[in-house]
Amino acid sequence: MQTYDNTAGHIIADIGGKLMLVDTGAAKTFYDEYQGVRIEDLSRMLGQPLDGVLGMDSIKGQVLSITRDSIDFNAVAPDQKGAPLNYISGIPCVDIKINEIACRAVIKTGAAISCISEALISKDKYTRSVNDMHPSYGNFSVRMFVNYFSISNKSYFADAGELPADFALSSSARVDAIIGTDVLDRFDLVMDFSDNRLHLISN
Repeated sequence: MQTYDNTAGHIIADIGGKLMLVDTGAAKTFYDEYQGVRIEDLSRMLGQPLDGVLGMDSIKGQVLSITRDSIDFNAVAPDQKGAPLNYISGIPCVDIKINEIACRAVIKTGAAISCISEALISKDKYTRSVNDMHPSYGNFSVRMFVNYFSISNKSYFADAGELPADFALSSSARVDAIIGTDVLDRFDLVMDFSDNRLHLISN
């Protein structure tokens, strides 16, 4: 287990002397460029030094535990059922409910905020606007609204932004939401990639 600085909402861990962005939304680990995404551009967008991106190919079969300030790649899965994980192009997804409607969400630890598709998001309670970044689209601003989530055995109200319609993964795979690292404000996240289960632990 090691600690990391989560003040910017991104998980950057020292792995073998390399500063790596831990992103379960990335299928491949890379140190230079992958699918048009360059590490130097990511580092600039994040405003932090970065040597590479640690993707799903490097953590498959492991139990990954993430809290607000620590990460453990060799964790022990909780003794509970958890929510089944499935995969789209190697990226972990989970079936959840948003505002009581069943849908599919990507678990993306490279995203600082959670977002919901226009079809499902409730815009009744606006709270603020926040900045996030996407490796292909750069920095962007998102308006945040209070929405009701049910994930695994947890139900809660939380801020979420509207998911940009042209995000490739969401449009091609009918993904309705992205769960970002803001979930760590409320829960510790345990992803058991050996048994394909997601666990949310109240913190």
